[in-house]
Amino acid sequence: MKYKIFLLFIIFLINVNAQEKLKVGVLAYGTVNWELDTLKYYKLDKKNGFDLEVVKLASKNATSIALQAKEVDIIVTDWLWVNTQRANGKNFTLYPYSRSNGTILVPKNSKAKTFLDLYGKKLGVAGGPVDKTWLILRAYSKQKYGKDLADLVKPTFSSPPIIYKNFLDSRVDSAINFWHFNAKLKAKGAKELVSIKDVLSELGVKKDIVFIGWTIDRKKAMQKPELFNSFIKASHEAKDVLLNSDNAWDRLRTGMKAKDDKVYESLKAGYRAGVIKKFDKENIKELKKVYNILLKEGGKKLVGASTTLDKKTFWEYK
Repeated sequence: MKYKIFLLFIIFLINVNAQEKLKVGVLAYGTVNWELDTLKYYKLDKKNGFDLEVVKLASKNATSIALQAKEVDIIVTDWLWVNTQRANGKNFTLYPYSRSNGTILVPKNSKAKTFLDLYGKKLGVAGGPVDKTWLILRAYSKQKYGKDLADLVKPTFSSPPIIYKNFLDSRVDSAINFWHFNAKLKAKGAKELVSIKDVLSELGVKKDIVFIGWTIDRKKAMQKPELFNSFIKASHEAKDVLLNSDNAWDRLRTGMKAKDDKVYESLKAGYRAGVIKKFDKENIKELKKVYNILLKEGGKKLVGASTTLDKKTFWEYK
């Protein structure tokens, strides 16, 4: 009898301490790993009542496929993808991960002051003809100068690493790239031709915007909102660690592949600049403006079947 009571007590303890597992699918060498590594190292998943498993995948397409196949619970992607999937009947939702956005970079010795100074020159664009930053900058150019940026420059579309290399080798005169490649270029002296904040302000967008976020099946999130919210809370806590602790970055340095101190510090500063402290209805209101700009500039090639920004595209974290 005593043995049975003891056994039941042990089973009770196991059930109490059991923590539900969350699988997050990420690019094997993506910058998201810095935050997830920090989250795991400081046991912020355990603290918030879940067990995080990081599943490293080979490409962005692989992450979206894994989410749709239910091989992972969460991925990082952009809200345009989520919105398009919702228009196609898929029930995904997103909570912002980072507000880091790109702009046009020019070499440190460039005399260009405005887009007009780029006339006839080569502009490298990472992400293709419907890259969101490229489209926003085209809209800005039309409004500011009455000329489409696509008509001013000679755009060259390629992958982020190739655009990065072409910029260093002076094969392009300016570049639009992902934030971490921009951070590396800034460490080597590259400078912004225009700030994205000024671009957005010119277009009537007054708040910081985000494009990427933690994405999950909304039905699953609604069934266990406390679980997804606990993950978001742990994500915020990991960000706080990286905002306030240089030691936390020192242990990440090898994985960051920062070849020198300038690159290391620039990557650190770039990540910190992208940290989101708050996301609410006002931010969503501003993103509706951004959506309308992108809809006009990118059309169906970018937004697919969607014609509006679905309010359920964004998860309301409480």
